[in-house]
This record gives sequence, C-alpha cells and structure tokens, in this order.
Amino acid sequence: MNMKNPNMTGISDKILVIDDEARMCDSLYELLTGGGYNVIVTQSSVEALQMIEKDSFDLIVTDIKMPDVSGLDILKKARQKDPETVVILMTGFASLESSLEAIKSGAFEYLMKPVEFSQLEVSVKRGLEIREANLARKKLLVELKTANENLKIRLNEINALYEASRSLMAASDLKELLHKIITLAAGVTEAGIGSLMLIDSSGRHLTIEASIGLDPKIADSVELPIGSSIAGFVAESGEPLVVENVEEDSRFKRINKERYSSSSLLCVPLEASGRTLGVINMASKKGGLVFTEHDLKLLTTFASQAAVAIDDARHFEDNMRKLKEFSILLELSRELSAVGSVAAMRQAVFKNMQKLISIDYALWFEWQAGRNSLRLIGAVGTEIPLTDSGSIDVNQLGQDDAIVSQLDLEDVDLENIEVFSRVIREKITEYSIYPRPGRNFTAVPAFQEGVLKHVFCIDSTGSDRYTEGDISLARLVISQASGLYEREKALLNATRLLTMGNMISEISHDLRRPLTNIKGWIQILREKFPTVAEDTNFYRMAEEEIHRLNELVKELVDFSKPQKYDMEMRDIRVIIHRAVELVGPELRKKSISICESFGEAEYAIPVNKNQILEVFLNLFLNSLDAMDEKGELKITGKIAKPSFRDTSYLAIIVSDNGCGIKKENLSKIFDRYYTSKESGTGLGLTVVERIMTAHGGLCEVHSTPDQGTDFALYFPL
Repeated sequence: MNMKNPNMTGISDKILVIDDEARMCDSLYELLTGGGYNVIVTQSSVEALQMIEKDSFDLIVTDIKMPDVSGLDILKKARQKDPETVVILMTGFASLESSLEAIKSGAFEYLMKPVEFSQLEVSVKRGLEIREANLARKKLLVELKTANENLKIRLNEINALYEASRSLMAASDLKELLHKIITLAAGVTEAGIGSLMLIDSSGRHLTIEASIGLDPKIADSVELPIGSSIAGFVAESGEPLVVENVEEDSRFKRINKERYSSSSLLCVPLEASGRTLGVINMASKKGGLVFTEHDLKLLTTFASQAAVAIDDARHFEDNMRKLKEFSILLELSRELSAVGSVAAMRQAVFKNMQKLISIDYALWFEWQAGRNSLRLIGAVGTEIPLTDSGSIDVNQLGQDDAIVSQLDLEDVDLENIEVFSRVIREKITEYSIYPRPGRNFTAVPAFQEGVLKHVFCIDSTGSDRYTEGDISLARLVISQASGLYEREKALLNATRLLTMGNMISEISHDLRRPLTNIKGWIQILREKFPTVAEDTNFYRMAEEEIHRLNELVKELVDFSKPQKYDMEMRDIRVIIHRAVELVGPELRKKSISICESFGEAEYAIPVNKNQILEVFLNLFLNSLDAMDEKGELKITGKIAKPSFRDTSYLAIIVSDNGCGIKKENLSKIFDRYYTSKESGTGLGLTVVERIMTAHGGLCEVHSTPDQGTDFALYFPL
C-alpha cells in the first residue's frame, strides 16, 4: 500500500486515486497535484472503501480489476453515499460487459490502460465541472423547494389572517368575538393553550375573558395586577414578548406554571385607539417546539386586527346599552311622574334599576344631618339575603327599628363611592336586622342643592362587580327619585301641618275655656276656704299645673302655625346676652358659671329676634336641666363648617358638662314629643330645629354620656 495526502491549503476539489500498481499511483498523483487538486492515493481497495465511508470526495479514479474489492464495487459504494461523486474507471482488460455495467452503475468515464494523461486531465476537469454544476443545481432545487414551502406557509398564514379578519367581523357579540379571537390565535400560532385578558374598568387588573386549553376554574379566578407577571408586564409596557424558556429568563419568575405547562410563551398587547385593552397569551406550541420571533410577529399582526374588532364591539355594545338605558330611564321618568305613593315609587325605581344593573336587594335611607344618622324609608328585594343570624326578607324590614345612628361622615369624601360604600358597609354590619353586605355592596349618595339627602344601598350576589357606568346610572336614577321623594314629602308635610294646625287650633281653643273655668273656681275656693289654702299645698299645686297646661297649649298653638318669619339684621350676640339674663336666676341658683368666647366673624345677620331668643332659651334650659350644681355653660361663636356640608356658616355652639345624651337616644332628640324629662313636653328641641330650618340654618349635636353635650347652630352668612 502506498498512500499520499499532502496538505494543500485553499484547494477545494478532493480526488481519491485507487490502483494496486505503485507506479500508476505515483504517476497519477504527480499529474493531478500538478493540476492544483488535493489528491489522496491508495493501493488498497479495502482501505479505499473505508476512506469513502468516512470522508467525502469530489472525484474518484480507480482501476476496475483489483484484489479484494473491484473498481465497480467501489463505484457503487461511492455513488450510493454521494450520487454526485464523479467516478472514472480504468482497466487494462476492457470488455463490453464491464463497460455496460460501469455505465449502468453511473461511471463518468471508462478509460483503457495505458491511460493517456491528457485525456485523463480533460475527463477530470470536465467531471468536476459537471459535479459542481449538479451540486449547484441541486442546491438551487433545495433552496427553491424551501422557498416554495416558506411561501406556502406565508400564504397559509396570510389566508389564516384574512379568514380570521372575516370571522372577527362576523361575530355577533363581544363574548362570541373574544372566544373566536383566542381560537383563531391558537390556530395561527399552533398553540395548545391560550388566554385573552382584558383590563378591568378600574384600569388596575387583568382578567381572563376567553381561553382555550385552560381549566375554567383557573380562568375564572385569575386577576392579575397591571405590572406583575408576564401579562401584566406586557400590558404596562405595551411591548410584545416571546419567552423561549421561562425557567431561564431572568426577568420573570415561574409564576405561570399553574396555568401554562410549557416553558415557551408568547404575549402580545391588544392596542386600539392609542390605548391598551389587554393582552393575548399563547403557550404549548405543537410538537413541543419553541415559539420564534416569527410567531411573535404573526401574533402581533393578528392582535392588531383583534384589538380593533374588540374596540368596535365594545363601542357597539356601549351604544346599544346606552340606548337601552335611555329607554329605561325615560320609562322610569314616566312611571315616577304617575305613581300615587312613596311605596309605589320605590318599587318603580327598583324594578327599572334591575333592568339596568344586577340588583338582589336595595335599602333606601334618609340622611338626618343633625343626628348623624340614617333613617330607613324603604327596602325592596327579589331574594331573601342571608345574614349572620339566618335569613330575612328585606321587604319586611321595620322602619321604626332601622335607624343607623352615630354615623360620622365628617372626614368622608362623599363623591368617592368606594370609600363612602366602605363606611356605610361597616356601619350597617353592626345591625343584625340588615342583610350582610356582599362584595358588590355599593352605597350611592343622593344630593339636593349640594346637600346629602338620601343614601341608596344596592347589592348583588353575582360575580360581576358594579362598573363606573353602573354606579353613574344608579346615581342618576336615585337623584331623580330623591328629588321626587323630597317634593312628595314636602307636600305631605305641608298638608299634615295644615291639618294638624287647624286641629290643634280648635283643640287649644276648646281647652282654654275649661282651664279658665277651673282656674276661676280654684280662686273662689281659695277665698272661701282660706284656712284650707294655708294648711295644704293643693291650691298652689293646682294653680301651677293649670299654668303649665296653659303654657303647653300656647306652645302647641305656636308650633301648629308655621310661618315665614319677619327678618331684620340683628347682632346675634345681643340676643344671646338677653337669653342669658332671662335664665340668670336659675344659673345663680345652681351656681353654674357661664363662659362666652366669640371669634372673628360678622355676627349681624338677618333673624327673627323673638324666635331666635326662644331657640337659645330652649338650649340653655336643657343644659341647666342636664347639669348639677357648679356646672359650666360655654357659648362659642366662630366661622365653621358642619360635618355634613362643605360650606362655611356662622356657628354658635352651646356646650355644657352635664349628664350627656345616651347613644340610643341621640337620634330621637329632635322628634316631636320625645322627652327624657318627667315633666317635659318633647317640643323644645323640635321647635329649635323648626326655627333654624325657617332661618335657612342647620342644627348639629354631639354628646358623650356623663361628660356633656355640644349643640351647634349654623346660620347662613
């Protein structure tokens, strides 16, 4: 065996020469290397087969007749490994059979020995050129095939996007559209798992609105904050993202393992009209493959179409919903204008609001500013909500027992529905007669001329939370109903006052005659039996009780005749000093000190002097009754705002350090005929509230048992 293999850098054509004659190998080696080829020669056909198996050769020159393996077998082996290998056969024993077999096996040339080297050189050169041309053609065919396959894939993708676009435009409602989007997106990207997440109404969370390949329980429970997780990151940044391996990506922890079993993910934003609506997530590519940048580009293109479709569908649904809302509001307005009672009005409000938003029950409260309490004026419901102690029927709630007292709204932003609802929820939870507020419990304030008048509480056991649109609708309906209720209430009160005034006037007139007769007879008896009058307290007690009855009748007459007072500019401090003088004897009798403090303010305001004097007399007498000896009465004047209104008033605060008022009685002190005194009429503070209302003023009271009470009177500036 004789093998030569020089190291010829830069030579690309590799030739193997096989001949059992050493001189032939040497001659061919010299010839071919002189032509610039990389030549390997061997005299062993067995070794040649091994070399062909391990290495690649552009051209092989071999003798046909050799020990062990023939040149024809080498030809077949070489062509089997590489059909483009050029094989030139040499033989000193030419025959028709061997030549036919050589041609049949794919030999490029069949040369007779002794070989003409010039002919061999031509054959080698021509064979390598043909090989190069065949390889180029083959490469071109492969490239063409690949290009055709890629083109086919692109055409399929374009067709899929086109069909997806047509399908999206044909969706009849938003839910159907979202399901189609996620299904089509999974088909376009060949993903097994996917989800479409939208930003909720608060703008702070992503929720899954449609999914494929996900457990429905997982899909329903997911609520991701914007900025957290992969989806939250994409929603916040607005940048599409492909993750080849979540486990190895330093930006994200493996928090999606519960939802997505694969480590390769796609996430693209849904953007329309310059804002991000949500994201599309894709996982589990078919065949366990990894998502590529091309997949990301494809999904991003699809997502841009989907976002426009979602935005259009939302606008359409919003417009249809608004049309429905306007129709219902118009119907409600017609019903409210025709209702014959407050109960019918409540039912109409509840029935129509149920058409707009999901409501299981509603509680309607009237805000009593001076008492810091809510008074239930109506409750309606379609179900029996559960409470901690069992179940109740809201339609049977007793209004007399449904006062929500000691509700401090001084530092509460009434326009912030979320905060306001939380305060009302916490307070209502303290009362077992009410349903236990659920996650959707919402308290809606109703204002009249900027003043809180009513609170309407709604709740639903459904999974969907109330949106800003739902709450706006509720506020609109409740404001309309609240205004109607106040007008009906004012009309009813006016009618009742007129009826009561007439009745009390008649009764008072009838009472005065027998009282006068009794008083006259007592005077006659006192003169006729002077000894009895001196030895007993009967006559004195009888005269005192008759005097008290006369005062009560006078008070009833005054109360039954509401009138518009004649006002004049008066310094209210002068009126206060006069009231202090009138109660001076009682103050001195109980050794009660009085302290006045008037800050910078304009104290000359339009008032009815006599009525305001009566107000302060009532307050001073109440304080005197509440205090033991050596108590202290304080009178403070300043500019201040009531806890329930954002407007400045001239505030006159009457404070004492007496026994105070119990918490359960605080909401009742302004009620007519309510009194905690054995000899009181229960009209004193009612008269105070009536007079202040007639002056356009407000009353507010704060009291702590065994520590004292503050009565604040607010006069308009």
